[in-house]
Amino acid sequence: MYQIFKTQIEKSKMVLMGVKRNQRLGREAGVSDSALKNMEEECRRLEALSTELDAILEEGRKKSEDAHRSLEELKVKTNLVKNAIKAKYDQTWWSKFGITDKR
Repeated sequence: MYQIFKTQIEKSKMVLMGVKRNQRLGREAGVSDSALKNMEEECRRLEALSTELDAILEEGRKKSEDAHRSLEELKVKTNLVKNAIKAKYDQTWWSKFGITDKR
């Protein structure tokens, strides 16, 4: 959970608890029960979205790691093929195989 989400949720829950403990004073200040209910719902919604976002970010991190591993494997395989061609043929032939190296 992002720290900004966590902090805001904690602050909102503290306000909710405080207003609920002092309902009469809260009502006198103009805070309605529906406003409190809406705040509670929004807290739950943000918690759920944050959890979902954490899962998506974790999946993205795993995919990124997989992509980097695949990239490294492809580099190794490409270098093996290039080195085989370079060892067998003269530099003037390399471009026919798509090898743009100069040496």
